[in-house]
Amino acid sequence: MFRTGFLRILFVFFGVLLIQILASQFSHRWDLTSDKRYSLSSESVAFIKPIEKPIRIDVFLNGKLPQEYQRLRSETEILLQSVVAQNDRFYFEFIDPYKGTTNAEQLMDEMSQYGLFPELVVENSNQVTEQSYVFPWMLLNYENRTVRVSLLQKNLGDQSDQLILQSIQQLEFVLMDGIHQVLLEEKKKIAVLKSHSTSEDVLIASFLQGLLPYYNLASFDLKAFPKTPKKTLENLIRFDLLLVSNPKESFTNTEKFILDQFTQQGGSTMFLIDPVNIQKDSLYNLSGTTVSYGNPLELDDLFFKYGFRMRQELVKDFYSAPIVLARGSQNNSQYLPYPWPYNPMAAPDQNNPIGSAVGNILFQFASPIDTLKNNLKITMLINSSPLSKIEGIPSIIELKTATKPIKPSVFTDSAQTLGLTLEGKFNSLYTNRIHPFEWKTKEIKNARIAVFGDGNLIENQIDKGKPLELGYDKWTNNFYSNKQFFKNITHYLIREDNLLNLRSREIKIALLDSEKVNSKGAFWTYFNVFTPLVFLFVIGLFFNWFRNKSYRQ
Repeated sequence: MFRTGFLRILFVFFGVLLIQILASQFSHRWDLTSDKRYSLSSESVAFIKPIEKPIRIDVFLNGKLPQEYQRLRSETEILLQSVVAQNDRFYFEFIDPYKGTTNAEQLMDEMSQYGLFPELVVENSNQVTEQSYVFPWMLLNYENRTVRVSLLQKNLGDQSDQLILQSIQQLEFVLMDGIHQVLLEEKKKIAVLKSHSTSEDVLIASFLQGLLPYYNLASFDLKAFPKTPKKTLENLIRFDLLLVSNPKESFTNTEKFILDQFTQQGGSTMFLIDPVNIQKDSLYNLSGTTVSYGNPLELDDLFFKYGFRMRQELVKDFYSAPIVLARGSQNNSQYLPYPWPYNPMAAPDQNNPIGSAVGNILFQFASPIDTLKNNLKITMLINSSPLSKIEGIPSIIELKTATKPIKPSVFTDSAQTLGLTLEGKFNSLYTNRIHPFEWKTKEIKNARIAVFGDGNLIENQIDKGKPLELGYDKWTNNFYSNKQFFKNITHYLIREDNLLNLRSREIKIALLDSEKVNSKGAFWTYFNVFTPLVFLFVIGLFFNWFRNKSYRQ
């Protein structure tokens, strides 16, 4: 009998040991959530699986955190655990930036020098207001390269709970985007058109700076070789994307032919065009008045052949961004924001990966775009609101109209297309026409074009001669999503759009109703504390009664 008992113990011991060995060699996780929030997407798995060298991830969300950031921290940890489960070359650590420091201001200055800017969080609880600074950032380290990744995805008007929810939904995207940056060995090339009085360098500095981690950028001049335009075309074909931002000079027939053949050879182009000319210097001077008139760029026939038409009209929108005007005089003057219908505040299509989880885009004197029947794939990216109004040219624009009440009944036109993309094999403008110079057209390839009826969309504001962040309005202190939106469009045009699909992933997170928490929080606190005790007391009485009854029998 002793021998049988010993064998049983030995069998159990070796069985447990075998299970531990198998568990150390094989691991599997089951995600039973409806939205698979604890599982990586197939695109992410396919992306990180082949990585063979170690990547270290340092997350600065640790220590004493506000309640909403504790949720962001836990979701970040779950995501990183999922990454490690797919590839053990990844390892991560959560770091408390305040640990071991006695001077918080010095710490914030040092972190800011590395681009890790703190986030101010204000908490109101029990009639007490508390302020704290957190660092919602992580660093990805691979060999001798380091990439900063922001865990917060801000949009204009977001409440704190919406900010955290949106950031959680985009965690997988920002992480994979950061991994893509740190692993990038060979970058594709973007040509930035500098001829034709396009946007000044200082005005597009913020946007181009955001593209540098992904692509090689170079200035391009269509007028560089006036006597040998063939050389200009050969140079342009070497690039993957041509960026045309706010040109003010007309294009010649030869230059249009270069653009046309670049598209025929599969080159992508982003056009940000002002069909209507507005002298803003005249508008914002003492008179506060200007006249709108057409901008003769001579691109209408090329665009018409490609399947769209830019109308020389202005779109006024009831849902618009404000401008700041002075009211009063001298010491009594006040700077107040007024709604300005000439600045539509449009929301991109959330069902498209380019616009998914992207906030409002600031337009300034935008023009509508019409599409024509063709065989291309056309995607409407962004429209004005249904409360829009078309204004023809020439017209007089006066700043003083901003101070007058806006009547919704005036905006009787439907939503207008302000930006779209086209994809496919484009018809050449020069089919059956004499070419400006000798050029043998090769096989026509698929190309992508994005066009917007506003030339200022990627232009940042300037403060003391230095460029501000694209999307930030220093006059109203509002922040718009122009930078992220056009970064996504760039990825799409240059065919680096695989990661964009992650932006459309929706994660459902249950949030507490703050009003119910304040009104019924105390009740549910006491309920959760005393209900188990009462339940155990009732069970104890029942078993005591049952035992006494059994023994009496």
